[in-house]
Formats: sequence, C-alpha cells, structure tokens
Amino acid sequence: MLSIRVMKNYSLLLKLIPLCILVQGCLAQKEIADYEIMDGVYSSRIFNGAKEKVYLDNEDEYLYILPLKEMDGGFEADTTKRNLLVYPQKRSQQLLKNARFYSSGIDVDLITIPFKYRSATGGVPPQLNTNFNANVYLGYRSEIYTLGYEENEINNLERYTRHYGVTVGLFSGIGGTAVNPFVTRDQVQLEYDGMVWSYGIAGSIGVNNLTLGLALGFDQLLDNNSEVWIYQKKPWLGLVLGINLN
Repeated sequence: MLSIRVMKNYSLLLKLIPLCILVQGCLAQKEIADYEIMDGVYSSRIFNGAKEKVYLDNEDEYLYILPLKEMDGGFEADTTKRNLLVYPQKRSQQLLKNARFYSSGIDVDLITIPFKYRSATGGVPPQLNTNFNANVYLGYRSEIYTLGYEENEINNLERYTRHYGVTVGLFSGIGGTAVNPFVTRDQVQLEYDGMVWSYGIAGSIGVNNLTLGLALGFDQLLDNNSEVWIYQKKPWLGLVLGINLN
C-alpha cells in the first residue's frame, strides 16, 4: 500500500512540475509585458562610465533618463553640463548604445510552496507532499535591466529589454500535513490533517519572463503528536510560487 502511495506521489510530481513552471512563466511574462522597466531611481553607468543614480521616466513614446545628484538626503535632477537621454519606447531611427540599470532593495511577499520533497525517514520512502500552505517572505532583491535596439527582419531598429534578477531571504508560515500511522511509527492510529509551522530559506532567479524559486525548509507539527511525527524539524525541498522579480 505504501509503495502505491509513493508511485502516486511521483506521478503527481511529473504533472505538477510543468504546471508550476507554466504558472510562474505566465505571471512573470505578465509583469514584463505590463511594466518592461518601471519608473524610478536606478544605478547606471550610462552617462560617464561611473556608476551613479539616474531616474527613469516612462512616457507613451519615449523613455527619459535623467542624471541625479544627492541633495539633503534625497535626489534631484542634475542638469549641470549634462542633458537627459531619450530612448524611444518601440523603434529608433538611429542605433543607440545599450544601457544597463541596476536596482536592489528589500523584498516582502506572500509565497506558497505547491509541493515539498521529503527524503526517506523512519523507514518511510521519499515523499512528495502537496498540502496547502501560506508563508510570508522577507528577503533582499537585486535586479539588472539591459535596454537596447536591434534590427528586425525588415531592418527596423526595435527596442528590447532584458531582465535578470535574484532574491534570497527567509520565510515563515503555516500549512497542513497528513498525520497517520505511516508517519508516526504506528503511534497514532487516526488519520487526519495536522497543522504545521513552516520556516526556512528561499530564493528565486528571474531571466526575462521565466522565474524559478526554490526553498529549503523545516516543519513543526503543532499538536500533541509532534514528538512521534517523523518529519518534525526535518529538512525538505520545495518549489516556490509568489516571489516576484519585476
């Protein structure tokens, strides 16, 4: 009976992986399509080769890039001997130099982990758990946008934006898990869904419209059977949905 359950779990894994990747890809693609590169303060070397703060202002037809100078703990446009740069949003009549913009900061998000892979423990083979869970994620995000123009099939110069990002941080939340004789060394004869507190480290890598997140976590069963639950505070690996690299 146990081997049948394991086979079902692996069969479910094969079905979940492409689904999760598709969901992640669609979410990220929507963000890229909607925002490309958003308005705000970035770091760049576009003006004089040295990294400095710039402000990006997206209008309907053009992206305006303004050099900034620090003033009284904030920033204002630096117009001394330097003009802003203008990049067409879609097509350019002339080839403009590529530009890179860097962004980093604290990332707060809600995440879910659609499946957790648990290694063999207490005589029970490796398991794939798909119970509901919800977690708060707090991490540090770093992103790079590359903006440029390239010729298409009819020799028009079309703008492109490439995005690379990574975020790493901690998560904590609650979820459910199956409690039964198999995972309690026959110490519990009931079969029920127990509540667990989950915590650990998670990260996500984004490349253009593909985002992949992974987590290393631990669970604590929040009832009186925690001492006999074989997965109590044992590590697991999971796929993360919900960490957004914009």
